[in-house]
Amino acid sequence: MQAYLGKASLSWIADHSSISLELLRQWRQEPRFLLVMDWSKAIFAKVFQENLALQDYTLRQYYYIAAEISLLEESLRVAVRVPLYQRFKKLGRRLISRRQNSLSLPKYDLRLFRRLFLFFLNLEQHWPSSAKKRIAEEFLPLARDVVWPLLNEEHWVEPTLKSLQQTDPLPRIRRELANKLSETLEHFV
Repeated sequence: MQAYLGKASLSWIADHSSISLELLRQWRQEPRFLLVMDWSKAIFAKVFQENLALQDYTLRQYYYIAAEISLLEESLRVAVRVPLYQRFKKLGRRLISRRQNSLSLPKYDLRLFRRLFLFFLNLEQHWPSSAKKRIAEEFLPLARDVVWPLLNEEHWVEPTLKSLQQTDPLPRIRRELANKLSETLEHFV
């Protein structure tokens, strides 16, 4: 839980999981347990990246997914974000280049760009980074002026996203996640 929740203290985890604080401290020093944790982080990051690249979600779902990622422990957040952003940046630049050279833009690339764009647009709301400038200057115009029209998307996302941000602020999301986590742990303990 600490690996996935980041800032959760061991005592908070003990309270919410019904596992003794002493046992949690013992696990943190157990080499086999730490090896499993490192393995599970890598698997989680890879599976998350694959799911995000292959599945379409609603704007609200992207907003919540980004919120959940922003709450993870820092090394896990980075393990998820960095490879995805590299892929997004490379894809965005390729689409811009193809457009400038009057080459066709493959539907698969357009759909993948849309998925990654929506994720990063939302992630910047929860976990701002230096990528925000590139997204605003290069990829937002590409999405709005090229990708959305080519995919026959009816509505542009910014007004809806602003509405989501006002109605579902991050503290509310954190409370909901904490409640869901408590419910989940009840089934395992």
